[in-house]
Parts: sequence; C-alpha cells; structure tokens
Amino acid sequence: MKKITYILSLGLALVVGFSSCKKDIKEINKINPGQFSDSDPTLMITGAQLANVLVNEGEAARLAGIFSGHHTGYDRQFVSYGDYVMTAGDFNTPWGNLYTEGIAQCRLVRGKAQKANNKSLNAVACITEANLLLTASALWGDVPNTEACVEGNSNPKFDKMSDVHKAAIVLLDSAIAYGANNASYSGAYVGNHNWAQVANTLKARAYLRMGEYAKAAAAAANGVAAGKDLLANHSQATPGAWNLYYDFLDWNRAGYISASGSHMEKLLDSSTIFRNNAKTDESARFAYYFIEEVYTPLDPNWDNGIFAATNNFPIVSYLENQLILAECAIRTGDLNTALTHLNNVRADNAASTGGQYDAYVAGDFGPGQLVPGATANDAMTKEILVEKYASLYGQIEPWCDVRRTKNLIGVVPNTGTKLPQRFLVPQDEINANKNAPAAGSLFDALELWPQ
Repeated sequence: MKKITYILSLGLALVVGFSSCKKDIKEINKINPGQFSDSDPTLMITGAQLANVLVNEGEAARLAGIFSGHHTGYDRQFVSYGDYVMTAGDFNTPWGNLYTEGIAQCRLVRGKAQKANNKSLNAVACITEANLLLTASALWGDVPNTEACVEGNSNPKFDKMSDVHKAAIVLLDSAIAYGANNASYSGAYVGNHNWAQVANTLKARAYLRMGEYAKAAAAAANGVAAGKDLLANHSQATPGAWNLYYDFLDWNRAGYISASGSHMEKLLDSSTIFRNNAKTDESARFAYYFIEEVYTPLDPNWDNGIFAATNNFPIVSYLENQLILAECAIRTGDLNTALTHLNNVRADNAASTGGQYDAYVAGDFGPGQLVPGATANDAMTKEILVEKYASLYGQIEPWCDVRRTKNLIGVVPNTGTKLPQRFLVPQDEINANKNAPAAGSLFDALELWPQ
C-alpha cells in the first residue's frame, strides 16, 4: 500500500513538474510557496469564534469572577489578584485575544463575506464582533472601535463606552437583516442555537447595561429560547478541547483559584440565610458548583460539576435572557411578568440540578415575607439579580450587574471597602498606541456605571 501511494504521489509530482516548466521563470520566482496569498473566510470565522470563547471563558472571565466575588485568589499571583493588586501588564493577554485574534478577524471575514454576497457568513461575523465589542467595553469601558484593526493605523482612538455599545447594537441589527435566522457557521460552538435569537439576547444585554429597559425587553422577547443556548464546544476530553475552567483549575494551574470565602459560597451555603427558604434549597447547586478539600478548601467544581472537562460553556443563554426579561419587567413595575420569568429560571434550576426551586407567588415578596425587602418590588428586584449572579456562575455578566446596580446584592470586597470597577489599560497597548490613555486604577468608575 505504501509503495502504491508513493508511485501515485511521484506521478502527480511529475505531472505538476512538467506543466510548471511551461511557465516563465520570472513568474515562478514571484511566488513564495511558503506564504499564504489568501484565507477562506468560512474557516477564519471559526478562529474568531474561538477568540470569543477564549475571552469570555478564559483569563478575563476568571479575573472578572474574582472581582465579582465568584472566586477568590488562593496561590501565586492570584493571591495578589484577589487583593486587587495588579499591573497594566496583567491585562495584555485578554486584550490581544480580543483584538488581534477576534475583532480583526471578524472584520476581515465581514469584508470577504460582503464581496461574496454571503449574507449568512456576514451575519455570524457581525454577531461575533458585537459579542467581542460588548465584552471589551464591559471590561475596560472606553476601548478602540471605529479606528481599531484598520490597516495603516497603529494608533486607534478610544471610543466612549456608550458609543461602543451603540455600535454593537448596529452590528446585531445588521446581522438580523442579513438573515441570521437561517445562518450556520458555528465551528466553535455546539447546541441547537439560532443566530437571530443570539443576536437579540446580545442586544438585550447591551440595552440593559445602558439602562434602557423597554428596548432590552423588546429585544429579549425574541431572544434565546429554552434549549437554544449558544455553547462553547468542549465535548472532547482532550487537552486544548476541554472546558477552559477545567484546564486552568485542574490541568495547568491547580490551586491558584478557590471558591473558599467567596460571595458565591456564602450565597449557596445551607447554613446561611441568603438563599435557602421554604421554597428554595441550594444544596444541590452547591454540590454542582463546588468541590471540597482537593487543591483548596473549596474549589470551583472542575471534577463532576459545572466546570468539568467536557461541560460546554454558555456564551449566550436562555437563563440570561429570562432574567433580563424579569429585571426589565420589575424595573417598570410589572411584578407578575417579572415573576413569570423568574419562575421559568427556577424551574430550569430544578430540572438541571435536582434542587428544590418551588414556584414563587407574588405574596412571597416584601416586608416579613419569604423573600424580604422594603417593598415587594424591592424584594423581587434583588431576588432577580441574586438569581442571575448565581445562574451565570463563571461568566463575565454578573460583574457587569454588580457594577451597574451599585452592588445592590451586597458583594463584600475581598479587601478594603470597594469592588474593582474596570480592567487596567494593557501595557502593550500603552506602549504601542500613542492615543491610549494611562492604565488608570481598578477602582475608576466607567461611563455607563458611575458609582
């Protein structure tokens, strides 16, 4: 068999060789066989999606989790991170992932898709770019957009946080107009997702961050439905393919991050009064989220729980969409609609964890009730935010909610009296871009979320 293959290969080489001899030698010398002349945009989009996964599930998500109280720093540099002691250089990697491997590739794909009139590919590229821009602006506030990744411009200006959010919404509207409802190109993802639904939930996310509740609710009404989550694909239990949290927590950096002493631990611990009541028992979710006495007193559950090697990671989900609808409803005084969406999430929790999450009724909220608060609306608002904080464990959005609501759920800082408000401008960007601002402080408030 090897001999036959060799003969066939030799024969093909000879044919190619004879035909090449007919070409002008000067023409041949213009071609560098080791240099790519072009790339297939249908392959490039997978690379951009992988960058989106890397940003939303990797280092940026871990740091956001420490700042939001999901995790605590336990060893090496993460002890300092847990004390909010960081330098601009600590943020180089997620910034590079986001711009060089993500946004730049999306813009190349969009250009190629437009030339080929491939509306489906263009739609997916727009959604991916919007997701990356919303993540960048959530982490840093003002970031490059209009002049970012433009050939010949190594000094892009930083656009206002609000303008970046508006630009992301324009991209998402374009994606829907391009026919995202029928789009494919999901190389980095798994699940029965619908790209138009994903676009609408991302729009709702953007509008919610901007405090535009009616617009957020309108977008979320067409957002991700049950069973339609956009999930990062980690179905193979092999290095490079498995869950990025697992890769960090067990495979590469065991013991660097803990859940011990975190706000999330206190929230779900059955010995506290934070969440457990006559209709709620968080013990099953506690076991799914945490594992005790392996690398730290309480690890995020990388073994058989939420961050197991083959657990797919949610990028845009039904739970987030339902909780956006719930918050938008209660913000406008519609308690019954808010209750419906909150109970949808509780039913999903019961089905996925096996825990007790009986449906609430309106009378459960308010002074002296099952879910206490100054008023029924106040009690339900906080319950919705707490549920979102718990349901989106390990994701970036809970840190956004903590900051935009001025820490309504009461996360206690690891040290001092303030929670971090932003990432530092990366040192690489400061060194390379004359329009980059100073690194700033972790405690500088962002434009959309003044403290």
